[in-house]
Amino acid sequence: MIFVEGLDVKKLKRYQRNVGYAIYRNGNRWAGYGVSAYCEHPDCNEEIDRGMSYACGQEPFNYGCSNYFCSKHTSYELVESNCNPDKEEDEECTGEYDDCCVYKDICERCKNGGPDFGQKPEHPEWVYHLLNHHSWEEWRGNNPEEVKKLEKLPSTIPEYWDNEKE
Repeated sequence: MIFVEGLDVKKLKRYQRNVGYAIYRNGNRWAGYGVSAYCEHPDCNEEIDRGMSYACGQEPFNYGCSNYFCSKHTSYELVESNCNPDKEEDEECTGEYDDCCVYKDICERCKNGGPDFGQKPEHPEWVYHLLNHHSWEEWRGNNPEEVKKLEKLPSTIPEYWDNEKE
């Protein structure tokens, strides 16, 4: 993960007091609970964010497909079972991280072993924010090729935009 340097989140009303995982790069896309997104199930457009709580497999990203889903399109499943040899044979795994089991919210494709659904494009409000907010001016200047790609995507003025004060 590459964290975005030079971002003054204190000036962003929506992102006030966000620290750490609010906005960052996860591979080739923006992620974090400060990034507007749509559920990546092909039959759903519920608005979510790209925070770890919506990530297939959740954090630390090693159990899912790295896509993001609303709660309707994930289920809490056993993703790892490495039973402790000292555990009694009839004892069950009980928690998210007990002696032998790891449970995570994963999408139906990961649950059933199929290929991932693919990634949806950036949310129009997020695109507008990146292309227009003053706090991203330096980033835009340093990333002209990425800006050109974003300019080809739909963008919408976020609801909070008109009420924002510097």
